[in-house]
Amino acid sequence: MAFTLNENLKRWAEQYETADFINADPVQIPHRYDSRVNIEISAFVTAWIAWGNRKQIIKKADFIDRKIFKGEPYHYIVGNTVERGNRPEWEQYQGSTDCLYRTFTFGDFHDLCARLYDVYTSAENMEAVIKKAHETNGETALATLQSLFGSVNGIPDFETQSACKRLCLFLRWMCRKGSPVDFGLWDVCDPRNLIIPLDTHVHKQALRLGLVKRWTLDLTTAIEITERFAEIFPDDPAKGDFALFGYGVNGATADTIKKVTKAVKGFAEASNEAATVMADAEKHLPRTEDAPEPEEVAPEPVLEETPDKKVADMSIEDVLLLPLFYNNVAKQITSLWNDRETARMKAGKRGEKLKSHPIDKLHAAGKLVPGDFVVLFAQVLDKVATGYSTADRQFIRDLGMIAFNETMQKLLDDEKARDNSDGND
Repeated sequence: MAFTLNENLKRWAEQYETADFINADPVQIPHRYDSRVNIEISAFVTAWIAWGNRKQIIKKADFIDRKIFKGEPYHYIVGNTVERGNRPEWEQYQGSTDCLYRTFTFGDFHDLCARLYDVYTSAENMEAVIKKAHETNGETALATLQSLFGSVNGIPDFETQSACKRLCLFLRWMCRKGSPVDFGLWDVCDPRNLIIPLDTHVHKQALRLGLVKRWTLDLTTAIEITERFAEIFPDDPAKGDFALFGYGVNGATADTIKKVTKAVKGFAEASNEAATVMADAEKHLPRTEDAPEPEEVAPEPVLEETPDKKVADMSIEDVLLLPLFYNNVAKQITSLWNDRETARMKAGKRGEKLKSHPIDKLHAAGKLVPGDFVVLFAQVLDKVATGYSTADRQFIRDLGMIAFNETMQKLLDDEKARDNSDGND
């Protein structure tokens, strides 16, 4: 059975949003608790440090939970611990420059705890504070969290255009109901209004899938991706976070570029060899005396083959390694360059000169050779292409995605035809 992109995104979300997901995710830390306030505090602190390597995040969150909170997040914040009477232990870290995690210091941890202290000594729980702000001035949950914690290092205030990834992650944990991963404790924010937690990895996957065109990692981009997911999950767009995670599991890596480079080298050799054979055969065909000499034969398409995977199970790496993709790239390059040359000739007849275009730069650098372009496209997708402007990268991506989408459509059509044949061909 062939699947559309939307259907695949639904499948990936269902596949990865399971209880097993918790075991390898930072959300496992707050899942140690049953008490509402303990879950809120543990989740907020865990989300605060949720940037960088996932294993390192879990390791540091576990350290905070076991060595600092000692299994009592709420008591640690409000101060009624056995060891220090009624004084909060976190006060000892005020002004400390000792490293806690990456660029965060213990002084930053003190500031975070101080803001949490204000929350939990003024209200029954964090949701109550957010609900009061909403009822008073209509403020969203995200805006209230920025107001409450914006002075803390790592939490963006209103002056920035940050994607607010960690706050959006915390709200996903608190507000999504019926999930085996997220808690769904809060009623103050409608799941339909949640925003995808956007980081570099999520952004990369969204770009690869064509869910977003903006290259800037900010709140506007996060909202654009969320709106796209709202078309697929109308009542729960943040579910798309799991779909992107699932796609990312099989996404391109640096190793993909090496594989692509090796594969396209073989394709180019096969194409040129076929062209040589065709040219040689053309020379030996009988022709009349006034027949012109045969023109140079362009490289031949590479022999295509049926993939050994279902389309729904193919990763971006699988597609980039296909002869079909290579041929589609070659076709697109030839068409665009012919159009460019035609436009150049017309402009020349008018005594004009064409404005500079990324395709001219790629041609001058020898990157319009199909194999080199496929490798460059893979580098742009993984954001490791250097020496190219934003306009250059956008052109490379757009051209590559046209070939990619043509390839996917052909694969889907072929698979559907095979499925409908029921093996009776």
